[in-house]
Amino acid sequence: MRFLLPTLALAAGLATAQTTLFQPTTVPAPLNGIWTLTHVTPQVKPDLNLAPVQLVIAGGQVRGGIGCGTYAGTIRAAHNRLSVQVAPLPPRPNERCLYAQPLAFHAALNASSGYLISSDTQQLVLFSKTTRLTFKRIGYVTPAKP
Repeated sequence: MRFLLPTLALAAGLATAQTTLFQPTTVPAPLNGIWTLTHVTPQVKPDLNLAPVQLVIAGGQVRGGIGCGTYAGTIRAAHNRLSVQVAPLPPRPNERCLYAQPLAFHAALNASSGYLISSDTQQLVLFSKTTRLTFKRIGYVTPAKP
């Protein structure tokens, strides 16, 4: 019983630390912006070689485009850790788009668990255990206040 209480306290502390890590609904200011994909390591499937990829982060929302396709979702970030959940959006009626389906890029973005921003805030790297997505800033956004 003596060992059970400290173990429970430690487990509760870890659970609290993990939930508070991503509590904010906004992301750190340097992440907000319009980014274009410049490099993927290792190269994942050829679908990323065929079309330009854009990523827009504003507050807790993420959206973007890959060729004629679009995607949207959410992002939570703090202390160089992040969680991204995106999915492709359906094409408009009477539009056919090869990129309006789940692609390797969406999977790589959803698997991202950390990020780094260059000191001049012009380069963003999202990374997971297997992939590194490198973006270049092409614009700025100001998130709407809740």
